[in-house]
Amino acid sequence: MATVIDDLFGFLLYTVGELAVTRNLDMDYLAPVLLDTPYTLHAEVRSRHGRKLNLAARMEDLEGRSVTTATAVFIVVEAEHFLQSRAKARRQA
Repeated sequence: MATVIDDLFGFLLYTVGELAVTRNLDMDYLAPVLLDTPYTLHAEVRSRHGRKLNLAARMEDLEGRSVTTATAVFIVVEAEHFLQSRAKARRQA
C-alpha cells in the first residue's frame, strides 16, 4: 500500500505543478485492504513551508469507511535533481 500512496502523492504534486521527492511517509492501516476490491483515494496538500510540503491521503472502501490514512513530507527540488540522478544511474550501469 505504501507504493500506491507514494504514487498518489506523486500524481498530486504533478497536478499542482511541483517537482518533489519523498522525505517521509507515515501510514496507518485502519482496516484490512483486500485484493480485487475497489477503493477510492483522496490526497491533498496540507501546507507548505519553504521547500517542505506536508501532504495527507486516505483510502476508503465503497461505503466511505477509511481503511488507510497517510501523511508525508515532500521536498521540492529543481528538474536538474532528476537529470543528475538519471545521468549517475547511466554511468553506474
